[in-house]
Parts: sequence; structure tokens; C-alpha cells
Amino acid sequence: MTIADGLPCGEGDVIVRRLGHGDAEAFAAGTRDAAVRQHGHLPLSEYSAEIVREQIDGVISQGLNDGSLAVLGIADAPSDRFLGSIVLFDFREDRAEVGFWLTPEARGRGVAQKALRAVARVAAHAGLTHLDAWTAQENEGSRRVLEGVGFVQTGAPGEHVAPSGEKVTGLTFERSVVEFRFNV
Repeated sequence: MTIADGLPCGEGDVIVRRLGHGDAEAFAAGTRDAAVRQHGHLPLSEYSAEIVREQIDGVISQGLNDGSLAVLGIADAPSDRFLGSIVLFDFREDRAEVGFWLTPEARGRGVAQKALRAVARVAAHAGLTHLDAWTAQENEGSRRVLEGVGFVQTGAPGEHVAPSGEKVTGLTFERSVVEFRFNV
């Protein structure tokens, strides 16, 4: 089973699913939010709807097909409205790294925790045993989200190279996803 085989996957009123062209405008707008720009460490400095659609058809589709990258949408389950993105990357034998960002209107409602639980189930069904994450040391919100779904800090703060190429002092976390393997 692959990550793509486990999609979509819901947790309460939140669903994690493939990104679609209909998400392009909201995705691009979300990347312009100050908090996403500060803490998202996205690979590109600017996103337009056209760039997002090109990535959906290109690198995002290719990554899902070959199992090297899963750039996914977080959506409101009842309306399918785009709420943010969750990404699995740096796949290794039994683990991958996860990162996420939310639109401003999605914050403070438990959306990120629900999305992380959903993607943990998808990862477990794809054969992974652990998810890794890191966040900038000063990003209290992400740290609370990760700890709230069972991620445990591993080690002291250290320097990380973000997907943006920027060097950031961050905290690393990990979480076993094995218990999700049998909990569809």
C-alpha cells in the first residue's frame, strides 16, 4: 500500500486528501499569510495559483506516484473547503518527515491535530512505523500541536536546513504510528 492508496482519510470534521486544481487559489493565498511565511519554510518564496496547479500536475503528482513526496490538502470534511497543507517527505525505510501549515481561519480549532492523526493512519497503512517532525524553537504553536498528538521531542535544539534552504534552529520530534496500522 502507498500513501496515495490511503487517501482520502478523515478525522472528525477534517479530511486529508490529494490537492486538486480547485485548491490552487486558496493554497497560494495561504502561503502569503505572515505566520506561514515565517514558520512554513516552504520551498518557494512566492506561490501563485498557476504555480500551484503546475506543481499539482508535476512534482506533487510524481511524488505521490513514486512514493517520494506527499503534498496533501487539509480540508473541512462537510464542505471540502481548503484549510491548509500537510506534507510527508524525506521518506526512509520505515519513516518519513511531516510538516504542515494552516490558513488563518483554520487555526485554533484542532484542525492541525486532526490532520496529523489522519496522516499518521495513512502512513501506518503504507508501512511506515514512525513520523519525524521539526519546528523552529520559537514556534510554540507547532510544538503544542505536535505534542498534543503524541510527538516526543528528541534531543536538544539544533540547526536544520528547511525545505526553503534556510538554516533554522529547531527542535526535532518523533512519533510511532504503529498503533494506527490496525485502526482504519
